Amino acid sequence: MKKIIPQLTQRMLEPLPGWDAQSRLEPEVRKRIRLQASVNLQHARESAVMLLLFNNSTDVHLVFIKRSEYEGVHSGQIAFPGGRHEPEDASFEQTALRETQEEIGLKSTDIHIVGKLTSLYIPPSNFNVHPFVGFLNSEPTFYPDPTEVSAVFSVPVRDLMNPEIIQQKTITLGDGSELSVPCYVIDNYTIWGATSMILNEFLEVFRSLD
Repeated sequence: MKKIIPQLTQRMLEPLPGWDAQSRLEPEVRKRIRLQASVNLQHARESAVMLLLFNNSTDVHLVFIKRSEYEGVHSGQIAFPGGRHEPEDASFEQTALRETQEEIGLKSTDIHIVGKLTSLYIPPSNFNVHPFVGFLNSEPTFYPDPTEVSAVFSVPVRDLMNPEIIQQKTITLGDGSELSVPCYVIDNYTIWGATSMILNEFLEVFRSLD
């Protein structure tokens, strides 16, 4: 981790893969919505998420959450810790830190920000998401908020870079409708939608490290 983090920090100051990488995991239904509707970000709700890294004895891990079941479009989905930008947040970075602390019980002061990935607009929920990459100096113990998070898990980054885990899969939404989506499938978890799009950009950045 000591070697990777400075490399990653420097790389994220350079031009990012951006939409080119994100769009490779864009569901077809999302693409249709995007092409049919003009996106006015002035009316979007701002939010931020945290791609949180830590090192155990063998690997660099990336943290994910499984959202609790609720009446909403992202119910039960795999996501990164994060949420809505509040007026008291001084920046989107602070939003990502605060939400990570609230959702999985880690002190925001223990998280070191590496950089920011490309923002992504989510049409179904009208959120404009600002993704930040952070790291912890030690392996964490999670204390998830059960009202928002049903599970916290981590995956070695090198496992996520295996191209065989990218699949096309049919998922069932909360309203019973079905979608065929490109996704990452690992450890019985299906990572799709905005989370997979952001993840794809991060992994492209990670692959470019020396």
